[in-house]
Amino acid sequence: MNQRAQVSIEYLLTIMFGVVLVIAVTIIAFNITKIANKAQAQIVSNKNSVVSTLMS
Repeated sequence: MNQRAQVSIEYLLTIMFGVVLVIAVTIIAFNITKIANKAQAQIVSNKNSVVSTLMS
């Protein structure tokens, strides 16, 4: 019975590790998305500035 309990705990720990890993990857993905959006906004702003400078 002790062996079954140990195997059950090992499966539970593996599942918990997987859940924590999924949460961490999700948080990293959201942060990368935020950084990409900020970079895109900065690029558009710089492009508009360059175009207006060239047009004047």
